[in-house]
Amino acid sequence: MISQDQSLTRLNSLIRIIGKIRLSLDFSEICQTAVNEARTLLNADRVAIYRFNPDWSGDFLYESAGSEWTSLVDAQHNDPLISKNVSSCSVKLLDTAKASDSHLQQTQGGVFATGELFRICPDIYTAGFSNCYIQVLESYQARSYAIIAIYVERSLWGLLAAYQNSEPRQWQEDEVEILIHIAEQLGVALKQSEYVRTIQEQSETLNQTLKDLQQSQAQLIQGEKMASLGQLVAGVAHEINNPVNFIYGNLPHIGDNVGDLLNLAQACRQAAPQSSDVQALLEQNLDIADLDFIAEDLPKMLQSMKVGADRIRGIVLSLRTFSRVDEAEFKSVNIHEGIDSTLLILGHRLKASDVRQKINIVKSYDELPLVECYPAQLNQVLMNLLTNAVDALDDAREHGKYDSDSEQLPTIWINTRQIDDQIEIQIRDNGTGIADDHLSKLFDYFFTTKPVGKGTGLGLAISKQIITEKHCGLLEVGACAEDGATFTIQIPIHL
Repeated sequence: MISQDQSLTRLNSLIRIIGKIRLSLDFSEICQTAVNEARTLLNADRVAIYRFNPDWSGDFLYESAGSEWTSLVDAQHNDPLISKNVSSCSVKLLDTAKASDSHLQQTQGGVFATGELFRICPDIYTAGFSNCYIQVLESYQARSYAIIAIYVERSLWGLLAAYQNSEPRQWQEDEVEILIHIAEQLGVALKQSEYVRTIQEQSETLNQTLKDLQQSQAQLIQGEKMASLGQLVAGVAHEINNPVNFIYGNLPHIGDNVGDLLNLAQACRQAAPQSSDVQALLEQNLDIADLDFIAEDLPKMLQSMKVGADRIRGIVLSLRTFSRVDEAEFKSVNIHEGIDSTLLILGHRLKASDVRQKINIVKSYDELPLVECYPAQLNQVLMNLLTNAVDALDDAREHGKYDSDSEQLPTIWINTRQIDDQIEIQIRDNGTGIADDHLSKLFDYFFTTKPVGKGTGLGLAISKQIITEKHCGLLEVGACAEDGATFTIQIPIHL
């Protein structure tokens, strides 16, 4: 018999254990706390939690045992006897003494499934158990036990087992009550943990759904934007191309005709110098020196027009290269043509103006093979990266980085090279750089460091998706707050 003081002490300890169990929503932490505290309170050699599987086999999940005793949690995976015992007839250590030829797996929980709350055994050698059952208990090092059912609502979930291994033990009524209370709290905690897990799963599902919606929205916005830009560029290129071809095609004929007229004029002047009509025409419109100047300057003018027409044709070709609307979606292309066409479109932002310096472009192109890719989408990535670089340089200029006392000039470096079966494109600038706390969020949808109205937070997110998902490649950023930023693209040569 225990004294009233001991009962009060145990009651206070039970209250403390229940309080610790309720402090956590992590079921693993709750179970380990329960077995640790119960073993200390009862001064038992081992306290363990056993869980039933769907087929009514089972496993020891948590335990607290003295250092001199073998861990049942570890041994059930390593010791063939214990492993076999846990899943078959040995489980009757948790069943009745009378039903020595049955076990929990075959009876789907045995007496505990029928509503019996606990079983105790003071000494396995005097309880009338069969030799097979005693052998099972010995494999657990158990001499005495008290087993309590753990229910989740009304369903049998598992068992809370306290063992005395070193000697027999007469389990007191209040000790059994303590184990019953702990088992009840474990059942409540398990239900709560299921609620928490369900909420977490729903939260994860909602977060993923939100992420998918953001991604879809970003794709729709950027896709519509780039489709409109591609159609606009292609339309402008087409409209410019027709009159330019007309001009370019007629320039050689104009040159020939002008040459013939100049030759005729020269012949007329030499053949009829005394002609009153010719002389009158020269006096009214031009003198001999003017005719000589025209004969010399007009071919130069025609050549300048041809150079200008060539330039316009080159711009049109670059616009068509950028838009790619008249080509297959997937094909082998020259990467350098895409870079150059993108730079051409951004040309107005690279030139010097009244408010800014010229942006230097330093290109270092390695000899690359044709690359299998989605050229229009790859050009979109190049446009995003180069636009961001120009924005960073403009921002640095506004902060006085390239003033008259600075030796630095706003510069973008573009390097390409082949690495085994991949090509690498590196775009570096010496602008404002990227803050360390922004690096981890840089490729998130709708994240932007630009002021309202200047950025949507879609460019880099879409760019990374294009490189990683469409091209099985890599898009990384390296940044230094003082020396600008470096973006590196790696894509395979053959997809």
